[in-house]
Amino acid sequence: MKKIAIALAVLLGLAVPVSADGHKNKAKSEDKAAIETAVFDYFHGQGEASRERLFRAFDAENSSMVGVTRGEDGTEAVRSWKDMTEVLSRWAANDNPPGGDRDGEILSMDIVDDRIAVVMFRSADRFYDALTLGKVNGEWKIIAKAFVLQ
Repeated sequence: MKKIAIALAVLLGLAVPVSADGHKNKAKSEDKAAIETAVFDYFHGQGEASRERLFRAFDAENSSMVGVTRGEDGTEAVRSWKDMTEVLSRWAANDNPPGGDRDGEILSMDIVDDRIAVVMFRSADRFYDALTLGKVNGEWKIIAKAFVLQ
């Protein structure tokens, strides 16, 4: 009987931290899902020329974009876009968008302090994105985008 009581005490002692961590894991999985939603709203929003999805993904008024691009002569240069409202509006006005059924995937995701995340994203064979997302008033938004062409 004493052995059973000890075994139960040990098991119950282990159950307390597990249930406390369960709450943290639930919050982390909710954050992860919300981040994935924002990233794919951007990706599919661009593919579908969906203004609604693009503006839902980005904090358009405050975000920026920087990328390594190629000129017509093949030389690389760094370009930056400070007005994402203009960029997103241009993407949404695309008369011939590539479509929502494109190949893209999240390569990695790091969440720090439950308020900032960095996502590495591959878009088909076109480019790689490093997306920084911030959680503001409970919502995850893309606040910075850096990219390189493949």
